[in-house]
Amino acid sequence: MLSTKERLCLERQKRRLRLLKITIGFLCFVCIVVGSYQLVHQPWFSFGNIDIVGTRNVKNEDVIRTLNLQGPVNLFLIDRNRVKKALEQDFRIEKVDTSYVWPNVMKIEVTERQPAIYVKCAYGGFAQVDFNGSVLNVSKGIKDASVPFVSGVSIGNAYLGDKVQKNDVEKIVIFLSKLDKSLLSRISEISVDGQNKVKIIMLSGVPILVGDVDGLEEKVVTFITICNEIQSKNIDGYYIDLTFAKPYIKVKQ
Repeated sequence: MLSTKERLCLERQKRRLRLLKITIGFLCFVCIVVGSYQLVHQPWFSFGNIDIVGTRNVKNEDVIRTLNLQGPVNLFLIDRNRVKKALEQDFRIEKVDTSYVWPNVMKIEVTERQPAIYVKCAYGGFAQVDFNGSVLNVSKGIKDASVPFVSGVSIGNAYLGDKVQKNDVEKIVIFLSKLDKSLLSRISEISVDGQNKVKIIMLSGVPILVGDVDGLEEKVVTFITICNEIQSKNIDGYYIDLTFAKPYIKVKQ
């Protein structure tokens, strides 16, 4: 039979032993957490994959190179904000969105800048300009007919990523940005004469006289309406004049 003093001493020993176990358990837990954190943040540790979507002109290899990813992918070491900022430095890319897809995939959605026109530049070259007026490409010739050529205008020296300062070109690009892809694909050439009058030549060969370049934006709705009408009614005309209050169509007899 234990005395009261002995029982109290035994209880104190049990409490100390219990506290010691809790302390040791907590320290082991902290060591495991810290060790795991250090492990998953090692460059050689492989975790997850990167899924790049939306690229056409920008190759996946370019994206990987821009992010400076070497060796196995470790999502614990990849900062989404850094990814976004790094990729948006590429003049070909307009916007980047990143997200995580369960269980271990980082999805990078790239929105590329879309070419709007070709226009002459210095030294006999041609610049491909996007809908924001930025130069996407400079070459000695027009490589494709995916976008219309603007004749009668030159933007001088043009370098990749430059913002076009030519007022006429800016207004033409703004006009085109308000058209849908179907209508854009039907435009062959945009001509600007010495009086800054704009003529749009469709793939069908029909020229559309739009008027002064300064008033292009005001003609957007009329231009769309007329183009849809001549397509739906299969109108074969010599030319269409939008410079009058009421559009005039010269129909072939």
